[in-house]
Amino acid sequence: MAQTVSVSQKELQRVAELAYEGETLKVMLCNNTASLTAQSSVASWQGTEISGNGYVRASGLIGVGSYDTLAGYYTLPEFFAEFSATGAGYTYNTVVIYINGAPYPHSIIQESPNIVLSAGQQQTYSITLISDD
Repeated sequence: MAQTVSVSQKELQRVAELAYEGETLKVMLCNNTASLTAQSSVASWQGTEISGNGYVRASGLIGVGSYDTLAGYYTLPEFFAEFSATGAGYTYNTVVIYINGAPYPHSIIQESPNIVLSAGQQQTYSITLISDD
């Protein structure tokens, strides 16, 4: 017997509201030399976070989302994490995205090759969180 299961739009909205809306999104740049993964703790990742030369961890409040009927998921407002280098600049190989206070990252972006920002250069990441079945 065939079955079809559908998750309601309102349930996807409820989950997004509880997990994301009104929370603070953090984005940090790291040099992963210890083979950390998306399953590694935020605290472990913070131990590899870069510092100096203009680097500042990106942070922002997650706003209210809406259901995208064409895509079939609940989407939250796009967040732009902008990083600028000064002085000697900096190098990193991993972007870690997490909700403030969460023990584990939401997701990570591994850069290959490493990103090298020289003084005066900027790098921007566009991040969109979704709730999907």
